[in-house]
Amino acid sequence: MNFTWGILAHVDAGKTTLSESILFNAKAIASLGRVDHGDAFLDTDMQEKNRGITIFSKPAVFSYGANEMTLLDTPGHVDFATETERALWALDGAILLISGTDGVQPHTRTLFSLLKKFQIPTIIFVNKMDMENAGADSLIANIKSELADNCVDLADKEAIASESEAAMEEYFETGSISDATVSELFNSRKIYPILFGSALKNDGVDELLSFMSLMASENQDRMKARELEDFGARVYKIESLGRDSRLTFTKITSGSIKVKDVLPNGEKVDQIRVYSGNKYEQVDEAKAFDIVALVGPKETFAGQGLGVENDREELSLTPVLQYQISFLDDTIPRVAFPNLMNLNQEDPSLNVTWDASLEQIKINLMGQVQTEILTQRIENELSYKVEFVECGVLYKETIAAAVEGVGHFEPLRHYAEAHILMEPLEPSSGIQVEANVSTDELALNWQRLIETHILEKEHVGVAVGAPITDIKFTIVGGRAHIKHTEGGDFREATYRAIRQGLMEAGTRVLEPYFKFEIAVPGNMIGRVMTDIQNMNGTFDAPDEADGVSILVGRAPASTIRNYQVQLATFTKGEGRISLIYDGYDACHNEAEVIEASGYNPDEDVDNPASSVFCSHGAGDIAPWYEVKEKCHVPCMVDKNATQDFDEIPTKRMNHGVDEWLDPDEIDKILHMATHSNHGKNPKKGWHYGDGDRVRRVDSDYVYKAPKEIKAKEKYLLVDGYNLIYAWPELKEVLDVNLDGARGKLLDILSNYKAMTDYNVIAVFDAYRVKGHEVTASDYLNIHQVFTAEAQTADAYIERFTHEHGKKYDITVVTSDGLEQVIIRGAGARLISSREFIQEVEQKAVELRNMYDIEMD
Repeated sequence: MNFTWGILAHVDAGKTTLSESILFNAKAIASLGRVDHGDAFLDTDMQEKNRGITIFSKPAVFSYGANEMTLLDTPGHVDFATETERALWALDGAILLISGTDGVQPHTRTLFSLLKKFQIPTIIFVNKMDMENAGADSLIANIKSELADNCVDLADKEAIASESEAAMEEYFETGSISDATVSELFNSRKIYPILFGSALKNDGVDELLSFMSLMASENQDRMKARELEDFGARVYKIESLGRDSRLTFTKITSGSIKVKDVLPNGEKVDQIRVYSGNKYEQVDEAKAFDIVALVGPKETFAGQGLGVENDREELSLTPVLQYQISFLDDTIPRVAFPNLMNLNQEDPSLNVTWDASLEQIKINLMGQVQTEILTQRIENELSYKVEFVECGVLYKETIAAAVEGVGHFEPLRHYAEAHILMEPLEPSSGIQVEANVSTDELALNWQRLIETHILEKEHVGVAVGAPITDIKFTIVGGRAHIKHTEGGDFREATYRAIRQGLMEAGTRVLEPYFKFEIAVPGNMIGRVMTDIQNMNGTFDAPDEADGVSILVGRAPASTIRNYQVQLATFTKGEGRISLIYDGYDACHNEAEVIEASGYNPDEDVDNPASSVFCSHGAGDIAPWYEVKEKCHVPCMVDKNATQDFDEIPTKRMNHGVDEWLDPDEIDKILHMATHSNHGKNPKKGWHYGDGDRVRRVDSDYVYKAPKEIKAKEKYLLVDGYNLIYAWPELKEVLDVNLDGARGKLLDILSNYKAMTDYNVIAVFDAYRVKGHEVTASDYLNIHQVFTAEAQTADAYIERFTHEHGKKYDITVVTSDGLEQVIIRGAGARLISSREFIQEVEQKAVELRNMYDIEMD
């Protein structure tokens, strides 16, 4: 069984040198490479060779004794900490490297905290003991003080025994401690063994390897048992190979997987590769605890759980700075954006996004070194010359007091109401969700749907429109309708409930903070302390030794992030500073930030706080401050009030209840509409009963969508009768003949299609035709759809946009106000009937001018 060790360290601790020594002593490589020579086995990227740093995590497979092991090298620079944190998802054990000349550094503490969080057994290797250092005893004291008291010298058996009562008894009885006992203490993290050596001199490396092999041996029985369980795996890294090909680096946690197996997400595994450095071996099967790269899957993502594994939580270390990607040539940002979006696959924390309001590409980064690396990489791989323009820090928002948010969504023949208690949490708690409502009041399936909608979206605050955090959401009430509730209704109700609660409670702005450690000559510490105070930072009393003063504290990232330039200037290069991300806290200049943002929550159409009620057969939009007066379920503060569900008006339109199409049926209609009338007379059959014009969609037909659908193909959906009623000329025809008005509209849309690149679909109500099923056909170069009995055109369009909004670029023509609310929430663009009529008339003028046609 393969035991995976990760090697972690702060920058310049000798991590790559130790990796080389481990692989050399295990006879996995023939000669020792060096960072400064650019020939290290695991530093395979050209920028890694040029800069002498590790940028990407990479595995190396080796054997030692009877054990198969994998060494996973990770970046040491803080700018690539997210790559290191993702690698932790794949580890069985870790080696935390500390430089004997520097002792525990700020980033060392961060790494150790992550290892504790992920409950990874850890060896501490103190490197560079061949150089001048404080001595083993002082270093052990430093490690205990800075990391944990149960960090013990592996050579000190009595110290090891003292960490467990059973181990102490064994030690007193036998005078030693068995390997099994040491392994149990190590696996349970009751000890963090310390070893000493010099990677450069290859001193102490064999002792480290022996202990690594011993721990792997002691875990074999546990690991073999996992092989018999159901398949489970964790994706820890995605690597692009170009031309739409990628590697999914995966840790198999249980069971096994073979080539040609289909993953739970429906994707097939074409190859299984075992990488060592930049070379790989193809295998037919991967078993529990193997580290492999899967070829074939294209929808996987870092942090994804496969099989019995759940998806991982968000990273603890995240970028705090946002940049604009500016192009130095004539590249059009909108054109380049899809290519740059691929960077998100490999590093989701980059969060490459398109800012439509500014026509800019935004990206989140950790610091200057990452910026430089990415600039060169984009030029090498995509041929874009870019620079990164800093936009500022990334703010977040939270609430200061508990509030119950209420959202109600009830257009005609829709119904959902959600009550969500929102409570502030401690800093760095993130988002938590639970339910505290009886299934008699709200069925379990609806509760789960509300929970899904809470977590599926990055909700934003009402102060500056930044993502919210450190909030506990508790589902405390809600209501569905036996006839009118669909899944999308609770999405709207949930989003509106959260937004209503945020508006009522108000939000506080949070900003990222850095821990800092600054070392300067003693006569300059006063200047530094004054600077930190001016930055709204805090610090402990400075320590002094050998004429050097060290100041430790924390300060807002916005004020201290560029201090190293100023520090280097007034200390003439003698001062040094290290910055470590330290979470989010209250913004020191909140009023200034809010004013500068220019954000108005009432104008944020993508995040409405209002609710939609139905009154006297028409929709009524209630502002957030009126929702609790109109909601149908009593709030927690007013649980004594009651309202029978039977008393809630059903708000039915005279054409009955909607019956939705599922996604496969919609795909089938699109497919049929494209091919159903090839070779037929395009002028035949205005009415929807003509068998020559229309194909019936069988309700039991299972259709597989075409494989090749171009991404973001453009569709124009027209609410046919809504547009006819809004168009005076067509309205006049309608008063005489329904079929004639519909036919004239189709002719107009056909001409419009000839001038644009839209796939045009005209949707007409057939809800009053008893027994009618959804039908679709071609008319000239466009498509027409007639809805089923008891289904309206707006219901069909709403469903289409919700199911296909991400796949296609959809524009909807309608003047139905409530329909616009729903469509906008699904991400489609809207054109009112009046605006569309004007556009068609303009296109007609252009067509006449193009062909020099004179009008009478």
